[in-house]
Amino acid sequence: MDIAFPFSRAAGAGWHPFFPATGGRGVDVKTWTMNGRWLAAWLALPLTGCALGGVRQVKVDALGPYDDARGVEVEVKGEVPDALKQPLQTSFQGAVEGRAQRPVDARGAPLRVEVRVLEAVTPESSPTSDTERVAERARTAFGLTAFEKSSGRLALEGVLLAPGEDKPLGLVRWESAGTPETLAARGGREAGEALGQRMARRRDEFVNRRAADERLFLTPTALTLEPGELVLSNDELLLFRLGVGLGRRVQVDMWGGALPIPAAGGVPLFLIHAAGGAGAAGIGVLGTFDLGLKVKVLEESRYVPGLAVSYDFLNVFAGAIGGGGVVIAGNGVLVEGAAGAAGANLQFNLFSLVAAKHFGDFQLTAGAYLLDNHHLIPQGAAVVVGAGGNVEDGNGGIADGQRLPRLPTYVQGFVGAQYVLGPHSELAAEFLPRAPFEQSILTTGVRWLVGGSEPRGPLAADRLRVRLDLAALWVYLPQTPEGNGGHPFPLPWVGVGLYKL
Repeated sequence: MDIAFPFSRAAGAGWHPFFPATGGRGVDVKTWTMNGRWLAAWLALPLTGCALGGVRQVKVDALGPYDDARGVEVEVKGEVPDALKQPLQTSFQGAVEGRAQRPVDARGAPLRVEVRVLEAVTPESSPTSDTERVAERARTAFGLTAFEKSSGRLALEGVLLAPGEDKPLGLVRWESAGTPETLAARGGREAGEALGQRMARRRDEFVNRRAADERLFLTPTALTLEPGELVLSNDELLLFRLGVGLGRRVQVDMWGGALPIPAAGGVPLFLIHAAGGAGAAGIGVLGTFDLGLKVKVLEESRYVPGLAVSYDFLNVFAGAIGGGGVVIAGNGVLVEGAAGAAGANLQFNLFSLVAAKHFGDFQLTAGAYLLDNHHLIPQGAAVVVGAGGNVEDGNGGIADGQRLPRLPTYVQGFVGAQYVLGPHSELAAEFLPRAPFEQSILTTGVRWLVGGSEPRGPLAADRLRVRLDLAALWVYLPQTPEGNGGHPFPLPWVGVGLYKL
């Protein structure tokens, strides 16, 4: 949430943005009701992505390919009165250059910013009361100046262009209620600073990150959530995820929920972080809680792939219908937990490493998971090895199979590919090879991103994205004595997510 408060405190006055001082006269019902509505709107804003203040929108593409560009050249375009043009150009130029942090030794042509005044409306009259001044400032704060122009309005847009060509690389939009001539210098300064700050962040980046680019379907990429970015998602109806970007290279994720496990024929189904589970018969339920930290250790450059590592504290617990228990299969070893014991848990340390490289609209990823069962908390499930193993409960005896203190360490490699079709859609595929090969997993699917292109009042529609994943998990059905199976079979994978950029 980007907030820029246009309020000021008058010297010696107990001024409040919603309930101004009235010199002991109190606040009349009309004023209190109007300001109370503004207060209610303020209280509701944290529940959504919001766009507040004069800077309405700012975005910049990766500027790594233009690392030789020398500085930033600002030009005010269109028919603009000199009273606006000169202060606007001067303030914007100084602000964007001061914040953009362009390389001092660059020798190429400069990046360019074309500034256009979208609207300059002279006020019919100046505000004469505290209520009118509060309303004017509140309209600026909430981005509602276009709905009431009697108090005047200035709206401008700056478009960042590549050196020597008209390829857009970014934009900034700014608006405020008031007299255009008095707003020009402030508008240029605030818009230039916002654009320059985002340019500095993108200065060494070579990848234009989109919502949901931190993951494919089952595997991660080398990208992390942006600073302050939030995601709330759900996969297969029951598995929830909350993710937060803590910095340019760090994100935290929390997963929780449960998934039904197709168990007929012992088909392994990769669930959270590609840890597979299945019951020996019927349908089991695998519950999960996961707290993860992902760090981008190497930024993708012109020739070098990006690299990211992560650690997850993963706890799984299960009850099974049909008596098969929880099964985690790796490297040909079948491991069972407590059959039918509700709350029986296994705790894992899950490490991952992934490298990724973009080639235009195509991305290729490769990496591996390492699943370790040196548990940090007590485990409530017994662990046995052997297809005939059977465990009654966490402390029960073993009818067949060998008891182990923990699961063997398991390594799962993966490769992935992604192709961007356009601003709202992309294709993706993943392959997780296993031994024997029939237990390998292939995913193929499509992802859609839906969202607005610019703010709508206080709602930052341009910073909200809805993700929809529709994929197939291709598994091999073993042949049964009755002659069924013996062929690949697609399991549906559906995911939705809401991103606040």
